[in-house]
Amino acid sequence: MEMHETVETGAARTEPHVSRAGMWRGAVESLPFQPGALIFGLAVGAAAGQTGLTFAEAIGQSAIVYAGASQMLTLQIWTPDWTLGALLAAIGVTAAINARFLLMSATFRPWIEGLDRRLVYFSLLFLTDASFAIGARHHAAGGRDHGPVIGANIPLYLGWVATTAIGFWAGALVAHPERYGLDLVLPIVFATLTVPMARRAKRFAPLIIAGLLAIIVSQFTAGWFIVAGALAGALSAALIDEAA
Repeated sequence: MEMHETVETGAARTEPHVSRAGMWRGAVESLPFQPGALIFGLAVGAAAGQTGLTFAEAIGQSAIVYAGASQMLTLQIWTPDWTLGALLAAIGVTAAINARFLLMSATFRPWIEGLDRRLVYFSLLFLTDASFAIGARHHAAGGRDHGPVIGANIPLYLGWVATTAIGFWAGALVAHPERYGLDLVLPIVFATLTVPMARRAKRFAPLIIAGLLAIIVSQFTAGWFIVAGALAGALSAALIDEAA
């Protein structure tokens, strides 16, 4: 595993490498992302407690899955009596939401080709939207140091697990969460995430189609409404853009 002390200066290194200075830079650049991750982690931890997960299950979910959006959606369809259909729905939701990491990882390949594969795979296992943005910005500027990605991954991962633990215990302190509106955590979080996407959308038809189909499917089966809505929105957006 190659590690360098120096920072790229002047004639930048052309081969991919990992430096301690780059790791430190990535850790520092991850700080602006921490407040949002903190709030999201607290919400996931509280929702896990309200859903009936034990502390070990809630922490295990964050430590192993480590994907906030898919964790939140899976908790929304969580059931105490798992059937094959419910399990496949949870797997489908997680796979569909996290499929974007296939493209993110592929984007890094030209920049880190030649690094120790064990280091590459380990770093990509903990890749997030934030660490991808940090690494992509660095590589787009001509850098070949993979240290910023690794350095950003470490505090982001530890912070996520810690905040979900805090959220779990904080949620457990409230005996009747619905009395204080805490049972609305999931809908509020996702409504908040939807607003900026809706503002950037050139056409609202895919959003409306996805929402309507999700509501219809939810009346007949649990869990699959998320997958159905996502596929309907993506397909309708593609057809509308092709027809335009």
